Amino acid sequence: MILDLIGAEPIATQEALSTALKSVGIETTQPTLSKDMRELGVVKIPDVFGGFRYGTPSAASETIDRLQGETLLRRELTDFVTGLDGDGNTLVVKTITGHAQGVCEAIDRAWWEEVVGTLAGENTIFVLCRGKEGRKAIKERIESMR
Repeated sequence: MILDLIGAEPIATQEALSTALKSVGIETTQPTLSKDMRELGVVKIPDVFGGFRYGTPSAASETIDRLQGETLLRRELTDFVTGLDGDGNTLVVKTITGHAQGVCEAIDRAWWEEVVGTLAGENTIFVLCRGKEGRKAIKERIESMR
């Protein structure tokens, strides 16, 4: 149940995990919870918002890949993006000629939940987002990273 709970939602403290366990009918003490977490291999991993949460070693590896993707994306955005536009659920990212593919790959590797998919040409990327709010969130995130 511990693995299910930490996989389903970001839980950052043993107190929060204990509360989540209690909500599904499992009472535990802090020493028992610590022992169980150690036996399960639960570790603190960075989250995409700059904090930490509990996860498994495999989730830690995925998170590190995602964060490396964001580091690459930040560099690509700073160096090659020339503008942003869009309408509805589509964000258009303009780049220096010849760099759309690299920026597009970096966006894909960031694994943003709001992104459904991407398509790149020579200097233009179409980012299909999850609705208008998703497009606004991605646009704001990209602008803050440039």
